Amino acid sequence: MISPGLFAADLTESFHQTYHQGQLGSEEQSLLRQFDFYLVPGILSEAFLKEDDRSSVSFARLTGDYLGEQQALLKNVYKFNSVRLSSSSKSVSEIKVNIRAALNQSAAANRKAVFLTHSLGGLALLEELVDSPIHRDTVAGIMFLQSPFKGSPIADAYFDNPIYLDKLLGTVIPFFNTSPDTIRYLGIASRSKFMKENSEAITAITSIPMITVGGVVNGHKSLFTPAVNIMAMGCLEKVFGQCVVRLYSGPYDLSDGMVPFESSKLPNVDFVRLDGVDHGETVVNIPYQHYDKAQTTTALLRLLLPSLKIP
Repeated sequence: MISPGLFAADLTESFHQTYHQGQLGSEEQSLLRQFDFYLVPGILSEAFLKEDDRSSVSFARLTGDYLGEQQALLKNVYKFNSVRLSSSSKSVSEIKVNIRAALNQSAAANRKAVFLTHSLGGLALLEELVDSPIHRDTVAGIMFLQSPFKGSPIADAYFDNPIYLDKLLGTVIPFFNTSPDTIRYLGIASRSKFMKENSEAITAITSIPMITVGGVVNGHKSLFTPAVNIMAMGCLEKVFGQCVVRLYSGPYDLSDGMVPFESSKLPNVDFVRLDGVDHGETVVNIPYQHYDKAQTTTALLRLLLPSLKIP
């Protein structure tokens, strides 16, 4: 069970104990079947969904669909009313519109919603709840996977670096249905400003039962190792203990390769730390997997369930 919101509890040990308990029992499933489930993907999701043609590049045949295993578990195994919402790497406003439509649909049916979000999807949900207080009562619970609430240094490094990444990649990102505005939205300055200006609303929102999940892949094999090194020491690699080309000046932190661990946490919200987990393995199938996605989702639901207000 998560804490009542007076302080943030580290649920990592509880998560690991729950992780090996198997599928939800019939009673647990019956209780959760009363909710609508919405999955909200993050940035670049268009390139990891077979049916999404907004990206000119697709990896879905290699990696499986973004949040595909979670959706299959919730919809096909547990028979929950579960929908993976359309996300957008180009427009946060578009994601918010889709979240709003889902909440309106649940409210019209007199049902409550449980969200499972990843990365940018979690930021969009938080912003929608800040902007639209009327929707908060419709949300029964939230599981935030790896959202950079305090920003991502990698987003900042894209614009401010000595090798002009924004110029080098500026002609590439449109092929992934991504925009510089979205990357800037993920930066530290943008997120810090949002969190500060909306601290009162965010405090009210965190009274909703929720869990944040962050990954730490430092010292582990990962496709994200270059980005991990940038956030851990400021450069891709050191030569004789020194950065030859410094891409980031700190503060340095452990991370999942995109999101510093501390950035994945919300004030007074219980959290889970997944060691060895990078930013991609929780949502698609890539090398160096450490956790089963279905087991992870089930464990998070078990931690969240006792705090949900059953209709």
